[in-house]
Amino acid sequence: MDLGWLFNRGTLTFIAGGLLVTLQVAAISIALSFVAGVALALGRLSRLRPLSAAATAYIEGMRALPVLLVIFFSYFALPRIIGVKLDPLAAGVIGLSAFTAALVAEIVRAGILAVPKGLIEAAQSQGFSGGQIMRIITLPIALRQMMPALVAQFVTLLKDTSLTAVIGILELTRRGQIVFAQPPFQPIPVFALIALIYFSANFALAQAGRRLEARTL
Repeated sequence: MDLGWLFNRGTLTFIAGGLLVTLQVAAISIALSFVAGVALALGRLSRLRPLSAAATAYIEGMRALPVLLVIFFSYFALPRIIGVKLDPLAAGVIGLSAFTAALVAEIVRAGILAVPKGLIEAAQSQGFSGGQIMRIITLPIALRQMMPALVAQFVTLLKDTSLTAVIGILELTRRGQIVFAQPPFQPIPVFALIALIYFSANFALAQAGRRLEARTL
């Protein structure tokens, strides 16, 4: 089979551009969802009932929704609510981050609850404040325990970036569709290449997570 049409410079450059967009969306969404997820987890564990109730409602509500619906909401509905027009990239990042933050929050909460109470009690006996205990003891220990689950969730997020094609983002999968829609109209080689690229990116992310986990042990 002649695949010169697929591996010519123009096509590969076009696909590589899609990979860069995918990685950009994933990287920003991972950072935002982690920060928001930690905040939501702390909110759900808070002794302030209104704060805990609000965080719980958000987490449980978001987890019950399809991520595609959240992306649609971010692109079509959110701009009307806030009165600011969002380009597809911003809407895609917001949708993915908002959805993933709820999942990250539960991972973080489970990690925090798994920290031995004896360590917390020992720190309290030494006069540490609640904030100091959380920052110095609880979160670092919890992070080591939840690293595998976090990496798995972020790998899922990277794959979910393909859903942003529905709002017009020219990420990797969408560019693959555009390529195979051109003569000689062969989708199998195109999507085999796209699948290999996704596998390589996700494998690299998983390996980076394992190295980070090993360093924190």
